[in-house]
Amino acid sequence: MSNQDKRWEGLTITRDLAVGVYFAGTRHKSFTLRVPMAGDLIAAQEAHPNGPLQLVTLEVYRQQLVALGDIPAEAITTDLLRAELAEADLAIIGRADEELEKKLAPPSAGSTTGGE
Repeated sequence: MSNQDKRWEGLTITRDLAVGVYFAGTRHKSFTLRVPMAGDLIAAQEAHPNGPLQLVTLEVYRQQLVALGDIPAEAITTDLLRAELAEADLAIIGRADEELEKKLAPPSAGSTTGGE
C-alpha cells in the first residue's frame, strides 16, 4: 500500500473491513478509498448499462479503491468483489465514502466559529 499515487494525497481514507476479501489464500481487510471523481459513476454506468444499482455502486467503489490489503491493483476487479466482498463490508466501504466526502466538504455557511 506504500506505492500510493501522489495525486490522491490528502484525498483518501483508510479503514478495515470486518470480514475481508479472500484472495490468494489470505483475507485482506485494510483498504484505502479515494475521493469519488465525476467520471466514476459515468464509467460504472457505461460498464453496466443494464445492471442493477447495487452492481453500479460496487463498480464505483472498485474504481475508488486505491488499495485493498496486499491485492495487486489489477486484481481488484468487480468480479472479485462480487464473489468475495461480504455485504457488511460493502456497508463499511459505503460509510468510509460518506466520511471522506464529509471530511472534504467546505464548512457550511451556517456554521459559527465564535461569539457574536
